[in-house]
Amino acid sequence: MASTQTPEQRELSLVGKVEMRIALTDSDAKLETTLKTYLAPLLLKLASEHQSVRNKVISVCQHVNTRVKPQSIQLPVPDLVKQFKAQENQLVRHFDLLYIQQGVGRLSSGEKAELLPVVVKGIASSGSHGARIFNLFLRLLEFFTLPPRGSKDDLELRERFGLSSADTEFLASNIGRLLLFVPQKGTSTTCPGVTQEEYASLNLHGKDDVWNPSAGGLNLQRTKVLAARTLASGIFNDQERFLPGLFASSDTSSNISDVGDDILKRSTPAIDLENEALIQNLYDLYFGTESRPRVRAPLRLKILGLLNKSMRSTTFANKISKLVDDGISVPTLDGEDTVMSNGTRYPLTLNGAPSIGREAVKLRSAIFTYVNFVARHGASETLHSIANGVISRLRDFIDHQGWPKVGPNEDLVSRGYAYEVVGLLAKAGPKSLLVEDEQRTLDLLRWMFTSLAKDSSGSSIVVSIEESLSTLLSAFARLKLDANEQAVLEDLLIDQMEQSADLAGNQRIRSTRYVVVRFANRCLPYASVKARWIDVLGLGATTDRAEVREEAERGLSPYWYRMLNGSTGVQDPGMPSLPSFPSVVDHFFGGRTTERSAEPAAVARYAHKAYAQSFQHLTSFARHMLLAEALEHAGVAVNADSEWERKLDVAVETDPKAREAVLSYVQKSTSAYGSQLAILLYALFESLIGTVVDADNHLIEFLALAPDILVKTLVPSTHLLLPILKTNNSNRRAAAAQTYGILSSYPDSDASSRQKETQQLQDVIGGWSAAVGAASSHVHGALLALGYYFSRCSYRKREVSPAAQSQLLTTLLEVISDSRDNMLKNASYTALGQLCMYDCVNVEAIEEKSKLRALIDTLYKTAKEGNEAAILCMGQLSMVLPEEGSEGSNLSYLVEQLRRLHEIKQAEVHFTVGEALSYVATGWESGALATKLDIEGPRPSSSQRTSTLSKLIDQTLNDCANTKPALKKAAVIWLLCLVQFCGEEKEVQSRLPACQAAFKRCLSDRDELVQETASRGLGLVYEKGDRSLKDDLVRDLVSSFSSDKQSGLAGNVSADTQLFEPGALPTGDGSVSTYKDIMSLASEVGDSSLVYRFMSMASSNAIWSSRAAFGRFGLSNVLSDSSVDGYLANNPKLYPKLFRYRFDPNGGVQRSMNDIWNALVKDSSATIDAHFDAIMEDLLTSILGKEWRVRQGSCAAIADLVSGRPLDKYEQYLERIWGQCFKVLDDIKESVRAAAASLARTLTGVLTRALEADHSSTKNASAMLKHVLPFLLSPQGMESSAKEVQAFAVHTLLEIIKKSNGSTLRPFIPDLVERLIGLLSSLEPEAVNYVHLNASKYNLTEQKIDDMRLSSVRSSPLMEAIERCLDLLDEPTMHALQPRLESAMKSAVGLPSKVGSSRVLVSLSTRRPYLFRAFADDYLKVIEKLVIDRNETVASSYAMAAGYVARSASDKQILRTVNFAKRLYFESEGDREATVPRRSITSGEIMFALSKHASDRFNSLASSVLPFVYVGRHDSNEQVKEQFQNTWNESVGGSRAVLLFLAEILELCTKHLDSPQWVLKHTSARTVADAVTAVSTLEAKMSEKVGEQLWPALEKALGGKTWEGKEVVLGAFVKFVETGQAFYVQRAAVKDGIIKIAVREAKRQNAVYKPHSIQALGQVAQARSDIDMSDTIFDIVGPLLESEVDDEDAMEIDGGQAKKAGDLLMAAHVAAINALCAGVNPALSQDDAVGKKLQKAFDIAARVIATPADVRRALFDSVAKVFGRIREAGKGADIDMDVTSLKTILFGPNVDIEALRLLRADALLAIRKAAPGVIAKMRGEVEEIREKEVSGAVRERLGKATAEE
Repeated sequence: MASTQTPEQRELSLVGKVEMRIALTDSDAKLETTLKTYLAPLLLKLASEHQSVRNKVISVCQHVNTRVKPQSIQLPVPDLVKQFKAQENQLVRHFDLLYIQQGVGRLSSGEKAELLPVVVKGIASSGSHGARIFNLFLRLLEFFTLPPRGSKDDLELRERFGLSSADTEFLASNIGRLLLFVPQKGTSTTCPGVTQEEYASLNLHGKDDVWNPSAGGLNLQRTKVLAARTLASGIFNDQERFLPGLFASSDTSSNISDVGDDILKRSTPAIDLENEALIQNLYDLYFGTESRPRVRAPLRLKILGLLNKSMRSTTFANKISKLVDDGISVPTLDGEDTVMSNGTRYPLTLNGAPSIGREAVKLRSAIFTYVNFVARHGASETLHSIANGVISRLRDFIDHQGWPKVGPNEDLVSRGYAYEVVGLLAKAGPKSLLVEDEQRTLDLLRWMFTSLAKDSSGSSIVVSIEESLSTLLSAFARLKLDANEQAVLEDLLIDQMEQSADLAGNQRIRSTRYVVVRFANRCLPYASVKARWIDVLGLGATTDRAEVREEAERGLSPYWYRMLNGSTGVQDPGMPSLPSFPSVVDHFFGGRTTERSAEPAAVARYAHKAYAQSFQHLTSFARHMLLAEALEHAGVAVNADSEWERKLDVAVETDPKAREAVLSYVQKSTSAYGSQLAILLYALFESLIGTVVDADNHLIEFLALAPDILVKTLVPSTHLLLPILKTNNSNRRAAAAQTYGILSSYPDSDASSRQKETQQLQDVIGGWSAAVGAASSHVHGALLALGYYFSRCSYRKREVSPAAQSQLLTTLLEVISDSRDNMLKNASYTALGQLCMYDCVNVEAIEEKSKLRALIDTLYKTAKEGNEAAILCMGQLSMVLPEEGSEGSNLSYLVEQLRRLHEIKQAEVHFTVGEALSYVATGWESGALATKLDIEGPRPSSSQRTSTLSKLIDQTLNDCANTKPALKKAAVIWLLCLVQFCGEEKEVQSRLPACQAAFKRCLSDRDELVQETASRGLGLVYEKGDRSLKDDLVRDLVSSFSSDKQSGLAGNVSADTQLFEPGALPTGDGSVSTYKDIMSLASEVGDSSLVYRFMSMASSNAIWSSRAAFGRFGLSNVLSDSSVDGYLANNPKLYPKLFRYRFDPNGGVQRSMNDIWNALVKDSSATIDAHFDAIMEDLLTSILGKEWRVRQGSCAAIADLVSGRPLDKYEQYLERIWGQCFKVLDDIKESVRAAAASLARTLTGVLTRALEADHSSTKNASAMLKHVLPFLLSPQGMESSAKEVQAFAVHTLLEIIKKSNGSTLRPFIPDLVERLIGLLSSLEPEAVNYVHLNASKYNLTEQKIDDMRLSSVRSSPLMEAIERCLDLLDEPTMHALQPRLESAMKSAVGLPSKVGSSRVLVSLSTRRPYLFRAFADDYLKVIEKLVIDRNETVASSYAMAAGYVARSASDKQILRTVNFAKRLYFESEGDREATVPRRSITSGEIMFALSKHASDRFNSLASSVLPFVYVGRHDSNEQVKEQFQNTWNESVGGSRAVLLFLAEILELCTKHLDSPQWVLKHTSARTVADAVTAVSTLEAKMSEKVGEQLWPALEKALGGKTWEGKEVVLGAFVKFVETGQAFYVQRAAVKDGIIKIAVREAKRQNAVYKPHSIQALGQVAQARSDIDMSDTIFDIVGPLLESEVDDEDAMEIDGGQAKKAGDLLMAAHVAAINALCAGVNPALSQDDAVGKKLQKAFDIAARVIATPADVRRALFDSVAKVFGRIREAGKGADIDMDVTSLKTILFGPNVDIEALRLLRADALLAIRKAAPGVIAKMRGEVEEIREKEVSGAVRERLGKATAEE
């Protein structure tokens, strides 16, 4: 029949059998077994195709549901989970899941942990049940212990679970949603970052109490922590955990965010932040999508931080624009901003504007930072697309805050960011942002300028505006503006300058001049006249800050303009294009008047009036443009260097060629732009007659160069000069006088006016003898004016009055001979010289007025004082003297007088003498007079000279060989002047070899100025000769230097000739010669002809820097031979030598070589790059040379060479550089060591800058470290015996560690940490150890010093470097570090190193717990060995470290450490005998560290730890006790823990009560006592069990003889007796033992202990209500009181001891009295027996009646208490006793204290209540004292005591 069953029937039959089996189970155990077998197969039938079968199964399940309600029934959860995974039928899965969820809670913790791998495997295929399965996963997490991070088990976890990528992605995604999940109140169905569907899934689609722990749900916070930790495990890879880790890092809970930060830190390097999908995902999270709300602000901050690292993120133009909108959105007045607020409502400020919170400000700041990143690094296409809109929004944002005046309570930080970002985007955006395509108004720039001028936000915002303008400046500087655009910019800048001139009038807060001038200098060409006009206005801004004028000055200089705009000498060897002279004048002066046809004079006057502060600068610039144009037109080059203006002035003033070029150009240009020239002329004239300074000589110069037709226009204004002749400024008077002479002598000038003026001047000089003060100045001006006037008239052949001329000569001679006014005499010298120069007077005319020789003598007398005017006058006077053959001629006499001036000490005066001698020798042919002619025309004629020059130069050559130092110095200067000014004459040409010999001899002179003059002279000699002569001169000079033999020339010098006085140039090893080095350099190069060029530049004396010397002997005329360049091109070996010499330690050598370098090398940077290898090789060889100067110079040269150059240029030399550097760091000479240290600092700086740079420099930095770190760690570096080398190696290491990234530094971290720990001690100053050993001498303690050392270690840079290394650890590096660190800890010898080692352990456990966990046990073992240190600070440090390390250690190892601490405390031999029990203290410190720094681990092992701590806190040593007490307080809230760990405490105490160490025995006894006290406090009636535990220990603790503090144990014993009746009431032995102990202790004879023991005896007697101990007490106390009373013959003792003995006696009496009364037990006696006992007690007590108040108080109190107990027992009614002793007690000596009388009254009242018969016997005494009583309260109580019933 079975075969005929249908499939449906068979299935129903099977289900029915299962149902029967389930129904027949009659116990839960059987049901559990049945379900384990059949439940899963039964549910599988839900997949049947037959409805009846499915219904049947459901029916059976309903029955099962009823049966399995008891929680004890286990369901086959693992089988159901496996079936769930294997099945796809949704109904089967549904029922499987129902039973899984029902059964999982019933599993044990171990079963749940085993279930988790089953659940997660294949979880991705859970389908619609994924939410429930994930919830199940979360429920199991609590019970699964993850292996240590990074361990082998952790790494294999994914493989062991058998998880696919889909599974891990599913888990990571859901964990991410969980981390974002925040349950919402009300009807909300979503939360930030989570969609509605995801929110519902996490809530199990509306299931109640999913996240309610009290209702059986999950604790959300705890679950998130577990999920985050799981995320960090090996189950996931970096890509999967990245986003969830990001979510976790932003969580508000630190437990979650710390894990998230660690995940993020580890995984980010493996994440490709350039992945477009990832960036899109991040943006979607940030902004949200249609279904997903945006994430919370903290997470948005994190996302912005990631976007800041992604270049790809900068390509999302729309997102970036939206981001800006997000950042600057301002909440509307209804409190809601859909973009910014995320549902947050912002409060309103006082003015009604919305106010945003700190979080929003932080977010806005991050947004601006990101936009800043985009602007700097974004692609141009992106920036071009977003710039316009973003800038517009930012401007709107600023306007909304209030612009330019900001509103109150605005976000100023964001305002500053907005300004900065505007500038950055404008720079990065299209040109149209800066310069509009159509209407070019430069609106953005104009807006920024207005903001700078008027924004009222404060100084911090001004800085942002200025920074933005600087960015715009660089943007404009890159643009190529057309003419129209340039014009708009120019007009804008000028408008800003004009508005800044009147801040108040234009309602401006601050000036914009500085920025405007910078724009003019950077964004406009130098040829822009308006830009230069802005600079001129800036120079005139005297009321503005100095930077404005400095920047403006740079803008007017072509050199500085070129420097500001980055031009190099190679690209632009000359100068930038200059503005044309006509355009400069037209703009600077034209338009300054409304009349276009105004005369030049009017134009100049108006410009002076309108721009008084700038007038000098605009005139000077126009003049320089004219001179530059003229020289350029003539092909005369003037290098555009920092002294361009000065060189231009000197060239025109002193160089005949340049002067001729300007003169020719001006003449040619007069017709083309004569009006501009006239304006300039009038401007210079206006400067002279106005108030402008320093422009005087420029007018004279221009008049000398201008053609007569131009000068003619100025002649009508001559009369304006007359007032200037009377001013107080001597320079202006002199300039006005010369100008007057030039203009008034003009042929077309009005003769009558001139005659009238000259007559006025004659009248003025006529009163010279009486002139003083201002009148003297008038005479001075008149003398000069007439001298210039008559001399120029003579040159121009104009007729003048002979009488007037003669009168002037007479006056001049009179002033020279008779006047005492030096000013007038100087004017007379000048005037007389001018008359002689222009042949206006002759010898006869002079002789008529005065003796010629007398005049010469007078001039000599003044000249001898160093008066240059008198010297020049002598030279000019010679020009009218004829050349006569005899030696006694006037000319010869004058020459002799000039030669006598060699005695003048001022060296610079001799240049004037030399110039005067050139006048004597050649007259107007002298080069010195070539530029003195200030009128158009040929040179004037002078007396013929045929032999004077020959004689003069021969005499001078002879003088150069003179041994007289003063004459020799003067002669060599004169010879130099004669060669310079008369070098073209044949007489000089023929004597050039002799001149060379003379100069060459002077090179050996010990006077530095003589040497330098001779050096200049040699250069001039070479320059003046022809080619053949040059060759001869070279051979002669080279032979004199290179040959050891003496040549025919006298005075040859050799390489060893001493050229300086000893000590003049101290170098440490002898004198140094500048010229020897120059010869050495020329010799090395191989071309000695260069010596001449070099020597002419080898000068250090300040004279050569003066203007006159610069013009006459300057460098501009020395190296004009173009062959130098050709030579250098073919002989590059000069560069290495010359480069090294530039850094010679001798200042003279250094200056000389720098001069040579600058003159020979046009582009220094390019030259060095081209010859870099040769220079470096030479320096690396020379740095170890024999001469210290070479070594020192090489160090400085290498430092300069590597600075600022890319690494690839010198990478191949890097190790050699460091090696050589460290060798010379230990040089024998200090200065060399200093130079080496400087080089080392430079190398370190280069390295650290590379380490600090962005990622593009990482490769370079890694390459550098690869070379440098091994070297620093080698014996040549940190292990060097030289302190300087070692110190610098350490300093360099610290910088490297501070700046390096992880990947670069990690390979070296193990070695670095080990070395740095050792250095902590080796670098400690030796003085510290000395002070430590002699602390008492300095009023210090060793501990104080150690504390300071500890503080020093904590703040040490070495410690910071070590911690930096620890922060960079990864797992492989940690493995490598472990043995090295352990070695360093064991080998550390000094306190700093030991303390540092402990701090390293602390840092590892706190900063790197995941890495450190695997090694924590090993380090705890090491600490056990190291913590036992003689130094208290070291021991404490290691103890503290143990606490931190224990966080990561295993329970087993922590218990081992605790046992170690116990051994230190209990088993350390000799520790307690020491003054400081160091090991016991250390034990306490270890326990305290564990409780404080690893509290969770400490608490988990409390049963093993706290008993020991409890014992330790009762130690007798305060230091030991303090540590354990702190530990107890740290970990235990109250005394109930004693009850919890009572058994363990007592076990430990019992063990050590037998200890041979008294300290441990006593500590254990005190511990037992405290335990008893604590239990008694907690339990009013001690339980029998507790009593049973306590009694043996307490009994043992009380055993033995008395010891200090034993009274504490005795007190606990009393507590035990009082509360422990439940324990001992049925134990006779214990009861007997209690009595025995109490009596034994009471019989002890220790005086201190006695009061306590007697007191305890009484308390025990009172507590033991079951017995009467009165007789025993009487026997013990009676003799005590009798002996004390009867001992009248006691030995007398000292006062202090007597007082102590008295106090002890009194305490004993008090205790005895209390015990006497307490021993009477009325409950166990009849009335008559009670009376007898009382009688006896009172008889004994009455013996001590004459005692202090404390005893009386005890007597009264005891009487009251005993009668109170009698009353309670009801035994007092029939007491009949003798009251004599009682009366003695109560009515004995008078009681003076009211409080005692009150106590007595209370005692009487107690007697009255308990035994009326007794009180009746004392009624009379009571009445008596009542009558005498004065206190109302006492009387009242006494009344009650005697009242009848």
